[in-house]
Amino acid sequence: MTQTFECPNCQATLDYDPQSNPLTVRCSFCNSTVIVPDSLRPQRGPRNQQTSLAEIVELVQNGRKIEAIKLFRETFNVGLKEAKDVVDAIERHEDIHLGGTNFHTGAVTFSTYTNTPMVQTSSSRGGCAVAIAIMVLIIIGAAAMLVFIPAQSLDLVEQFQTSTETQSESSSSSSSEIIFEDPDTAEALSTLEALLPQQLANPDEPQIAEVVLQIGGQEGVGPGFFNDTRRLATDGKGNIYTGDYSGGRIQVFDAEGNFLATWNAGEELYMTGMTADRNGTVYILKTSGVEKFNGLTGEFLGTVSLPGGQTRFETAAAAPDGTVYLVGKDRLVHLDSSGGIVLDLANPFANVPDFATTHNDAAIDGAGNIYVLGSEAVYKLNAQGQFIDQIGSKGEAEDQFYTSPTAIAVDGQGRIFVNDFWGIKVFEGNGRFLAMINSPGVTFDMLFTDKNELLVMDRNGNEVRKYHLNQ
Repeated sequence: MTQTFECPNCQATLDYDPQSNPLTVRCSFCNSTVIVPDSLRPQRGPRNQQTSLAEIVELVQNGRKIEAIKLFRETFNVGLKEAKDVVDAIERHEDIHLGGTNFHTGAVTFSTYTNTPMVQTSSSRGGCAVAIAIMVLIIIGAAAMLVFIPAQSLDLVEQFQTSTETQSESSSSSSSEIIFEDPDTAEALSTLEALLPQQLANPDEPQIAEVVLQIGGQEGVGPGFFNDTRRLATDGKGNIYTGDYSGGRIQVFDAEGNFLATWNAGEELYMTGMTADRNGTVYILKTSGVEKFNGLTGEFLGTVSLPGGQTRFETAAAAPDGTVYLVGKDRLVHLDSSGGIVLDLANPFANVPDFATTHNDAAIDGAGNIYVLGSEAVYKLNAQGQFIDQIGSKGEAEDQFYTSPTAIAVDGQGRIFVNDFWGIKVFEGNGRFLAMINSPGVTFDMLFTDKNELLVMDRNGNEVRKYHLNQ
């Protein structure tokens, strides 16, 4: 039986067939790719893992690798590196062996899946895998001379070395496999490899940020549990507000992560944006306009009155001074602390070269500059809404974005933090790349507190993380 839900971009009615269980649907009116809410999708389990594998193959064949990686992780509960290895192998038309399931990506066939996935990729380029393994060992060996590696990491090195020696002995065969017998090995190796380059560069230099608080971590509807939670806000007292994508649930936590309250902003709501001013007034974007609530109690405080008719605003952001910015594709509005209009600009992106945005988000720095997240870049506007700079572009270099970035924030130093597929990239205000912060999961929203601590809403990890900046 076909179900329907609302396109968050244009509010058109979208049809969803639970039998086919697609991860996304395409809106025929605005041409947006919309992720089907988890509440509509059947829970994945052993009975439909075969269907998921076929869907993953189809996503890869259609050039949608990021969605394929996400679906593989959700289906088999594995790490990012493990999922990416499989998707890359599918793209190369290699054989894949996942525990008890075998299939070939040319003509997909399945056997019953019974075991925890342990990734084995089989390739006709046998010497390549051995060479990569030897290079990793060289890196690990060099790092061991400079830094202390815990016993668990040494065990990992030994296991990897044993696997490599086995590959070397059989390198004359026409195929090669790298097999991680321990399900945690692939992800542990990925973490070790990510840390080593930074340690080699300067082993005494602290990382740019470290996690100091985690809220949640499990999916659910009770206090401190998250359910497709994507939006994040904070007020002048450091209280943290989170908003579910659908259903209207708002949760409130204090600065230490203690649960304070929960309230509902509208059960029919698909939330595209939320922010809070310094006094704790929460602004929520709806199809009917922008509504205000008391952040602690949920008391409805009215609708933002704007001249010239309603605009479909797509994101909201609070400035360090507590004023609020509302951003739509054809309108930019700046409200003062009492709700009065400071700036109302039509078509603010008309002069931005090749302006395009997929994930709607914005951030404001202490000077009033406005940073709008684009599909492949960050667009910087001055306090009057005039375009002045573009940061980043599409690509795989450290100062580029591999996929469409999903969230943006600006700290007290004016540095720009942008979440990409690989983590949170940090830029100076002039666009020079500085560092990368490891951020597992999918970040849908992030912002800075008055103490210059970074708050991240990890939708897939069902948690809020607070990072302390060391630099």
